[in-house]
Amino acid sequence: MFSPITARSIKVRLLYISLYLGLILGGITMVYPFLIMITGSIESRSDVQNSVFPIWLVDNDQMWNRYLSAKYQANNNLVRMNWSDPDAQLRENKLPPLEGQEQIKLWEEFLSETKLIDDWFYLGFQRATARMPSYTTRLFRKWLLPQYGNDLDRLNRELGTQFVTETTIQAPNVNVIGPAIGQSKILTKFQEFSRTEAKQYRIAWDIGGYYRAMLLPQKLGRDIAIYNQKYQTNYPSYTEVPFPATVPEVGREDWVYFVTKVLRPDFVLLTPSGLAGQAAAGMTKEEFIRTRAKPEDLKVSSLDVRFADWAAKRGIENARIPQREIDRATFEEEKGFWRKEFLTINYNEVIDTVLLHGRSIRNTTILVVLCVAGALFVNPLAAYALSRYKLKQTYFILLFCLATIAFPAEVTMIPVFLQMREFNLLNTFGALVLPGLANGFSIFLLKGFFDSLPKELYEAAELDGASEWMMFWQITMNLSKPILAVIALGAFVSAYSAFFYALILAPDPNMWTIMVNIYQLRMSVDTPVVYASLILTAIPTLLVFIFCQNIILRGIVVPSDK
Repeated sequence: MFSPITARSIKVRLLYISLYLGLILGGITMVYPFLIMITGSIESRSDVQNSVFPIWLVDNDQMWNRYLSAKYQANNNLVRMNWSDPDAQLRENKLPPLEGQEQIKLWEEFLSETKLIDDWFYLGFQRATARMPSYTTRLFRKWLLPQYGNDLDRLNRELGTQFVTETTIQAPNVNVIGPAIGQSKILTKFQEFSRTEAKQYRIAWDIGGYYRAMLLPQKLGRDIAIYNQKYQTNYPSYTEVPFPATVPEVGREDWVYFVTKVLRPDFVLLTPSGLAGQAAAGMTKEEFIRTRAKPEDLKVSSLDVRFADWAAKRGIENARIPQREIDRATFEEEKGFWRKEFLTINYNEVIDTVLLHGRSIRNTTILVVLCVAGALFVNPLAAYALSRYKLKQTYFILLFCLATIAFPAEVTMIPVFLQMREFNLLNTFGALVLPGLANGFSIFLLKGFFDSLPKELYEAAELDGASEWMMFWQITMNLSKPILAVIALGAFVSAYSAFFYALILAPDPNMWTIMVNIYQLRMSVDTPVVYASLILTAIPTLLVFIFCQNIILRGIVVPSDK
C-alpha cells in the first residue's frame, strides 16, 4: 500500500493505528451483543442481566440465589413461608454456612414414622408462569405424555384439560390459602408423579410458616412490637411465634382469622363438636368453616403442626421444619447437577417445543430439500438457455428478472395466497415451494457465470456428438459448483428461515416448520428462552455455510490464480 520510506512516516503509522483501532472497535460491536445473547440464553429472571459472562457459574452466592429462585418458582412468599422468615428474599442472599444437621436428622426420622398425605406437599422446581421453563414441569410432561400415546388430544379428552400444546402442560395451580381444591384427574396424575418420580423435590407446606411470615406481618405490621403489645408477649421476632393445631389462648384472634378466613379448608379438620355442628347446619365443610364454625370446632392438620407435636413428645418444644437447613444441605450435594441443568434448561425448552409440537423437523427437512433441489434445477436451466441462445429479448428478460428484486416478498404475499387457494394448494408443500422456485437474481447471477465459461468447450462437445442436456449437465453444472453453492446456500436460508410466508400458506399446525414453531414459542416465553431459540436455529445455517464455504472460496481463489 505504501512504500517502505512512506511507511516509516508518523502520519502513515497513525493512519495504520487508526484503521486497526476502527476494525477492532467494529469487531467488538459485533461480538459484544453476541456474547450478551449467549449469556442471556442460560440465564433466568433471577440473574444479573446484560452481562457478557454468567456470574452464577463461578459465584456460589449467585448460584445459591438462582437455585432458590428455581426451587421456589421465583416466588418470595414461598421461601418466606418455608423458612418462617418474613424478611427472606430470593435475591441478594449470601450463601449461609452448613448447619442444623441435628434438626434435619430429626425431621427425617419424623417423616419415616409418619404416614404421608399428598396434600401436605407441593413440588419444587416448577414453573411459576407459562413463560418460565422448569425442571420438574418438563419431567412431568415427559412422564405424562407417553401414557396417552403422545397424543395431546387424547390427553385433554381423558383428563378434562385444555392444553393448547405439549409444552403448555403443567400442574394445576395449588396454594396454601384460598378455597378448597377438588381432586381433578390432572391433579391426581400430578400427585402420583410427585410421589413416585419426583419425591426428592417435594416440599412440605408450612402452614405455621405462612402464619408467621405472611399473615401476621401483613395484618399487624412488620414490627413484632405490635404483636407483643397486643398479646402481652415478648417474642424477638415473628419467627418465634408458635402456631398450634388448636386455638391458643395467646394469639387467639389472629389464629381464628387465619384458619377460618384465609387457610385452605383442606388443611382443617373438624372436631366431633364441629362435625355435629356442620351436620345440623346442613352446610359443606368449607361453608361451615368460613361462616358458622366455632374456634373449638377446628383443628389444623398439616405436616409442620404434626412435626411440632411429635417433637414435643420427645422433649423438643416449638420445633420447626428445618427447610432453610435442608435447602442449604441439598444445594451443597447437588450444586454440580443444577449448574449443568441451568446451563441447558432454556435450550431443552426450545428442543422440546420442536420435537413435541407437530412434525416441524420433518416438514422443515422436506421443505429445504425441495427448495434447494428446485433452485439448483430450475434456475440453472433458465440461465443456461439465456446464455447459450442469444435471443433478441435477452436484455428485457434479464431486466424483468432483476425487477423482481425491487419488490419485497410482502407485496406478493396476498396475490400468492389467493393463487395458491385457487389451486387448492394451501397446507401443502406445493404452496411453500412453487412461489419461490424460480428466482430472478439467481438466474441473472448464473447467466453471468455461464457467459464466462469457454465457448470452445461446447464446440468440442458438439463435435464429439454431445447432446444439449449432456453439455448442460456434464460441462456447465460441473464447472459451476462455486456459484451453485451460493445459490444452494441462498435457497436453504430462504426456505429455512421463512416463518410468515410458511404460516400464511400452511396454517395447519401439522404443516408448521421449525421457524413457525419457534415463532409461536417466542410469543409465550421469557427473553432467555428466546435467546436460546435464536442460537439453536442459527446452527443449521452455520453448518450449511461451513459445508459450502470451501466450494464458494474455490470459485473466488482459483480464477484469480489463473
